[in-house]
Amino acid sequence: MKYNVLTAAILSSGFAFFASSANAAMVTDGHGNVGYDSYEECVTAVRDGSAKFYTPYTYQNPKRQAGEATVGKMRLSEVMIPQSVVNNNNLPTSNYSAGACDLGVGQANGRYGVSGDLVGKYIPIAADMPVNVYMDSAGNPVRLSMQQCDNHFGGKFPTPIVGEVAAPEAQLAIAEARSVEPVMIETTRVIRPTSYRVKEVILVPENQVKSINTARGDAIAIENSANDTVIVGKKADADVINNIAVTQSYPVIDLSDDADSDNQQRSMNSDDTEYMIIE
Repeated sequence: MKYNVLTAAILSSGFAFFASSANAAMVTDGHGNVGYDSYEECVTAVRDGSAKFYTPYTYQNPKRQAGEATVGKMRLSEVMIPQSVVNNNNLPTSNYSAGACDLGVGQANGRYGVSGDLVGKYIPIAADMPVNVYMDSAGNPVRLSMQQCDNHFGGKFPTPIVGEVAAPEAQLAIAEARSVEPVMIETTRVIRPTSYRVKEVILVPENQVKSINTARGDAIAIENSANDTVIVGKKADADVINNIAVTQSYPVIDLSDDADSDNQQRSMNSDDTEYMIIE
């Protein structure tokens, strides 16, 4: 049998992914279990359906080691590999959804591994194999073993098989028939009158007139005798002022100190300047 030069490194870490042999072959032990010369050959056999998954043939109760507080029972596919183990061993996956191809090792710590014929070979482990999950006091998994026989794997966690990633579906270029049609957009315009009509006139001392900034623009406010400020309208722009036609009578409200209490009707000429226009 050709000696695999990666065996020493594999035994120290418990994981390996790329071992190769010029004379690769499958080995079968006396119990019908099989092993392959390399991890890649084992994975290929699992994926093409030719692999025979490992079957335990002895029986042992779980045996905790130092630092292990509890033992749980799961299927291998239900176990999530701790992230620290993934990082330390550069594993490309943290689960066993596709099973494992693990390096076969012999007896250690009072428990068996695999038969002598399979030591140093890569053993296909089914995703549904029942396993013992040894956990620390915080409930984190720290080691796995085969549930029926408590046989240990090549490391604390068997080497997972990376599930095959489905290739994306081909994208087809679809020729679309397009037509360009003119779109009529209706707009609403505000048409201002060419001349403006006076609604009422307020006579008020200049010091009582205030200009106030509002969200809708400048507004004109008047302070009355009680020092209350009342907004009476928007400030007219120059275009409105220049297009006022004063040709009619309108109410005049006099807020000066000497004004009468009653409003008067009077007619004003366009030349008059002492008034405020309210639209």
